[in-house]
Amino acid sequence: MMNKKVGFVILNLVGGGAEKVVVNIVELLQKEKVEVHLFLLENKIEHDISNIQNLHIVNTPYKKKKLFKKIYFAKVAQSLKKSIISQEKDQKFDAIFSNLPACDNIVSKMDLDRKIFYIIHTVYSIEFANLKQMSIRRSIMRKIFYKRLYKNKDLIAISKGIYNDFDKFGINYKSKQLIYNPFDIDNIKSKSNITVDDIPNEDYIVMVAAFRKEKRHDIALQAYAKLTNPPKLLLLCNKNKKLEDMINSLSLTNKVKIIGFKNNPYPYIKNAKLSILTSEYEGLPTVIIESLILATSVVSTNCPTGPREILVDELSSYLAKVNDIDDISHKISLALDNYPKISDKYIAKFKSDNIIKQYKELL
Repeated sequence: MMNKKVGFVILNLVGGGAEKVVVNIVELLQKEKVEVHLFLLENKIEHDISNIQNLHIVNTPYKKKKLFKKIYFAKVAQSLKKSIISQEKDQKFDAIFSNLPACDNIVSKMDLDRKIFYIIHTVYSIEFANLKQMSIRRSIMRKIFYKRLYKNKDLIAISKGIYNDFDKFGINYKSKQLIYNPFDIDNIKSKSNITVDDIPNEDYIVMVAAFRKEKRHDIALQAYAKLTNPPKLLLLCNKNKKLEDMINSLSLTNKVKIIGFKNNPYPYIKNAKLSILTSEYEGLPTVIIESLILATSVVSTNCPTGPREILVDELSSYLAKVNDIDDISHKISLALDNYPKISDKYIAKFKSDNIIKQYKELL
């Protein structure tokens, strides 16, 4: 892979599983002697980038809400194009990888004659499953937007559910392929052994999820409140008044602790009695795979894609119905009492060697 050069584009590196995945892929490709450049549209960084060799912040900052959006997005696209071309003095990029709709929209406007892959991290059809949360007009406009955005594009799905959703959603893509997110297992295990000061000296449950609507912290807290004398619950997300109010309203202030976003969540996951996820939808939830790598039991909602591809065989018994407080609480109780042995078979298909090989084949 000597003399290969690729670029990854993403909005920012704030929280989020997709952002973390991009950092992982960049670092793993670097180890394969690929020249990798990471382009951010916003200078917002929470993840550890100490190993990133080529990081570029686009001069024109991305802003979601802006007057004359089309003109503004075109301007950002031009700035991104200039930033990419400025790094091609000695060699052009063999491929550009765009991540998440905000960036995909910008990248598609660049008019750049390079091979471009769009990595899809979530199932778009889920957005339209509940029209109570979206007006019919907005739903139609969003569907048109996605179909236009990805028409005749080369798409990469990070899960089977997303891969199948392209056809279900009616996207007229140029090509599609399934490439799971890669996990550097040795690195994750090594980082999990680092000593941190705020891990409780007792059993606890951990939930590693950014405070976003689809993660349903409210459901997690209500399910937790139904448990009889449960271990403490640690929430690895940034503090938020709305979340704190949820905790207070359920009288859980002595049982639930928000400990903030962590660059290295692995010691918290490794030492937890249980890891939980209560999302309404996911692409391929990183934290479930990381928990299994660290031999930590997992309970997750059985949202349309992701968890059921990870929690298979015996572990599928710990998939709970989406937004079903009673079922989630029941599955948590079962997992705390007894959980199958977590063997390597559950994580084999996510090992970085196999995944990075697929990326290298694209080049």
